[in-house]
Amino acid sequence: MDIRRFNKTGIFFIFMLCINVIYAQYTVSGGEKTPLLAQDNTNFRIQVFLVYGMDNVQISYTSQSTSHRWYRYRTRVDDLAPEPVASTQNGTTSTVSNVEDGYGYYVDENGAMRHYVWIMDYSKYVSDVRSLSVSSEADPCFAVRLAGDADIPDLIYNNPVGTPTTLEREFTVRFATLRWNEETQTFSSEQYVNETVTDPFATSFPPPLIDTEITLEGDKFAEYFGVGQTVSTPFYQAKAIEVHADTLITSSGQSSSEEDNVLSAPVEIQFSAYANTPTAALFNWKIIKDENTENPIVNFNSEDFVYTFDRVGAYRVVLEVSDRTGTCYSDENQFEISITETVMEIPNAFSPGVTPGINDIFRVKHSSVVKFQGWIFNRWGNELFHWTDPSQGWDGMYRGKYVPAGAYYYIIEYQGTDGRNHTRKGDVNVFRGRKIDLETDSNGEETF
Repeated sequence: MDIRRFNKTGIFFIFMLCINVIYAQYTVSGGEKTPLLAQDNTNFRIQVFLVYGMDNVQISYTSQSTSHRWYRYRTRVDDLAPEPVASTQNGTTSTVSNVEDGYGYYVDENGAMRHYVWIMDYSKYVSDVRSLSVSSEADPCFAVRLAGDADIPDLIYNNPVGTPTTLEREFTVRFATLRWNEETQTFSSEQYVNETVTDPFATSFPPPLIDTEITLEGDKFAEYFGVGQTVSTPFYQAKAIEVHADTLITSSGQSSSEEDNVLSAPVEIQFSAYANTPTAALFNWKIIKDENTENPIVNFNSEDFVYTFDRVGAYRVVLEVSDRTGTCYSDENQFEISITETVMEIPNAFSPGVTPGINDIFRVKHSSVVKFQGWIFNRWGNELFHWTDPSQGWDGMYRGKYVPAGAYYYIIEYQGTDGRNHTRKGDVNVFRGRKIDLETDSNGEETF
């Protein structure tokens, strides 16, 4: 045997077989409307065609061969007892007429890899939704589900090995809602949600945040054939709420000893709530001190409020929001605030004008000072300086001149986060450098 000739012959046979597979194809025509290739199941090499009515439905097959043998099956392909189908051959194309709904058809061609085509008359399976409503079974705060009077037959075909396979419909559920924009801290204007589902009565949807109709359209096969439905629920009153909250410190006591996550009193904070009004209708801010949950220290029934924290302790600020029907409730937005105890440390010496930026200001070390005022006096009781901001201090000058070295006297009055008023008195020593000119009179006495 000529091995080279055998190899060439084998290669030619395989090449022609591949050509047959590549060029072989089914074409479906007829019915009242143009047929639709609804699914191409490559795993089982079967194409599912939907037709609308069976009048004049035909399947054509084209390949390189001029001899085709047609068969069909209903449950599975049985090679031991195949069911032949009559066809007409026209060159390399053969055609089967009198096609029936619910059968798979195929050509057995010289041992080539088989491909199958299933025919389904969609006019017998058109979905019919007679009424639509919102189901009462789902929790409206978290989801909505549809209910209704509907007939949606299953679209089932059998693949060649006999496994029933469902052809999934696709419906569109549409309703209006709002979307939260984190950057602008606002809810968008009305927007529409379009959800694609295969079973609209077994699917839960995010609840709408505004009153709206919920519309069901489809399915996609019905729309293709021009027999799709659009059905809407009665106007649905939204109950679900979406709440966001933010804080802004509008003023605070400047602390010289503040720790992480601890605020120095007095601190004024603005609290703001953002929700899908008017669905979200009832707002209550609750301030709880030291976990005394039974008795909040204050309640504010508004979307926004400003509060000044001036007492030591740990606070929890809770935002409670309910919808207008009282069905849905949220208290997820909470803030933890800690106010430190009052600290007041007063230095006993400083050196103004000597080393700029280093101990050149008579300034108290403090935190959580609610109210403050202080005075500086000379030894004759003359007032040299008065200030009301504990973060500021005395620079050692009087009327634009540095005071002489020596002892000066202070009185400091302040209110702490314990709610009590305190008074501190004492003296502070002023140290001077030789380069500072002292203002004295001819007798060497101070000039003030």
